[in-house]
Amino acid sequence: MKKLLQKTVAVLLAVTLALAAGNGCAPMKNIEAAAAEKKITVKAASDFTLKFPADWKNQYVKKASRDKKHGSYVAFYSKKCYKETKEGWLFSIMRFEDDSYMDMPDYELAGRWNGYSYVALFPTDVQIMGASKAAQKQYGRIAAESRDAAASIQPVKKERKGTSIYEASDFWLKLPAGWEDSYITEEDDSCVAFYAKKCYEEDKKGWLFSIMRFEDDSYQEIPAWKLAGRWNDMNYVVSIPKTIPLDGVSKDAVKQYRKLARSAEKAFYTIQP
Repeated sequence: MKKLLQKTVAVLLAVTLALAAGNGCAPMKNIEAAAAEKKITVKAASDFTLKFPADWKNQYVKKASRDKKHGSYVAFYSKKCYKETKEGWLFSIMRFEDDSYMDMPDYELAGRWNGYSYVALFPTDVQIMGASKAAQKQYGRIAAESRDAAASIQPVKKERKGTSIYEASDFWLKLPAGWEDSYITEEDDSCVAFYAKKCYEEDKKGWLFSIMRFEDDSYQEIPAWKLAGRWNDMNYVVSIPKTIPLDGVSKDAVKQYRKLARSAEKAFYTIQP
C-alpha cells in the first residue's frame, strides 16, 4: 500500500508540474517516458560506479572477480536469463594495465584512472539460448541500454590525504614526496604543464610533463603521449618531453629536475576527478 501511495503521489506531482508549465494536459506516455529516463547510481565495485535506468532495479545479476588487478572484471547479466540458463550476459567492465584489450572482439574504452583502463566488453553472439519468452523479453529490453550504462562509469572519489596535492578545476594529483615547493605549473583551459622550479625560474626550462584535455581521440597525433585519465567523455592525456634541453641552467637546477623527472610518471598516474 505504501509503494502504491508513493507511485500515485509521483504521478499526480508530474501532472501538476506539466499543467503549471502551461502544457494544458499531461499525456500519460510522456509521464512514463520521464520515469524511464530516471537513473540510479550503482556502486558496481569499490573503485567505480555506474548509472543504470531506474527500471533496471532487481532486473540484473552482478558477478565479479575476487581481486582488483589486471584482467579482473565485474559482469552484468539479465536476471531471468541467468536464473534459467546461466546466460543473459549484458556487458562486463574489465581492468587492464596495458592495451591488450584491443584484441577483444567488441569493446569500448569506458574510463581510465589509477593506472588502469576500464574497458567495457559486449557479447557478439546470442545470450538467450534456451531461455523463456519472458526472459528473452527482459534481456532484449536491458541489452538495448547496456552501452549507455557501461559508458556512465565514474571513479569512486578518493580522500585527498597529505600535503603534496595538486588541484585543477576538474582533476587532482597526489605528488611524490619531495615535490612540494619544487615545481611550477602553467595552466590554461586545455592544458596544465609542470616544470622543475629552479630550471623554470632561471631560464623558463625544466618541462616535466603536461596534462591535456581532449574530447576526442585527436591526441593520438601527438608525438609522445600517454592516456592517464578518462571520465565524463573527457580524455586526460599526458605529453612528455622527448629531449631534455637543460643547457644554460645551474647544476642545482639540473639536479632538481632529474630528481623530479624520475618520479614524474608516478605523479601523473595518480590522476583523480
